[in-house]
Amino acid sequence: MDQRFSYIAIRNAFYPQAGIGISANAILICLHTAAVHVGHKPRITDLPIVHLALTHILMLLTMGLLVSTDIWETQDIPGDFKCKVLVFLNKVMRGMSICTTCVLSMLQAITISPTGSWLSNFKLKNTNPILKLFLFLWVFTMSTCSNLLLYTVSTPNKTQPGLLFVTEHCSFLPMKYIHREFFLTLMACRDVFFMGLMVFSSGYMVILLYRHKKQSQNLHNSKFSLQNPLQNKGPLKAFCC
Repeated sequence: MDQRFSYIAIRNAFYPQAGIGISANAILICLHTAAVHVGHKPRITDLPIVHLALTHILMLLTMGLLVSTDIWETQDIPGDFKCKVLVFLNKVMRGMSICTTCVLSMLQAITISPTGSWLSNFKLKNTNPILKLFLFLWVFTMSTCSNLLLYTVSTPNKTQPGLLFVTEHCSFLPMKYIHREFFLTLMACRDVFFMGLMVFSSGYMVILLYRHKKQSQNLHNSKFSLQNPLQNKGPLKAFCC
């Protein structure tokens, strides 16, 4: 009874947040699409932003279907198939969210990097390399989550020992130790690598913007110091004489 109540509480708290997230990301996609149709020149970061927004929408939708009750009451599609597809897609979307955020952060760091820096050598003139990178990331992320297609099942009515409950309706079958450690290590290395790149690019941008601010302040102070003697020339001359 307590477990059932916790599922209901999680579902009721999730739906409003998912609605806001889906609406915000849909508006973001519409704004970028409208800007292109109006005639604005697309920026190199537009594709990753739209891709990230679409990824978040799919992630929220799959999570919403997992915690929903209506989809599990229909008997047209087997429960195991629904669990496998939804859990797999949700994990893939989560991985793609991290990867896409990393790509966007790196592109922003490359875009604002000054001419002559080593990052400026990676500046792109078109989106073809980004499309190829996203294709690779999709294949790689789906490969790291492929074990979910084998070990995800619908939760049986009777308690089965060894099951790891994901939601009220879906569970994971027991895995062999070597298989579990292999895929967990693969996903952990993926997340650590891309999050490390995000930290690096974010830190680089902070340092770059800080240096730009200091240079602007120095130029302003130099300009003020050059103007100050001219402003005080008259009074000083009168005082001396």
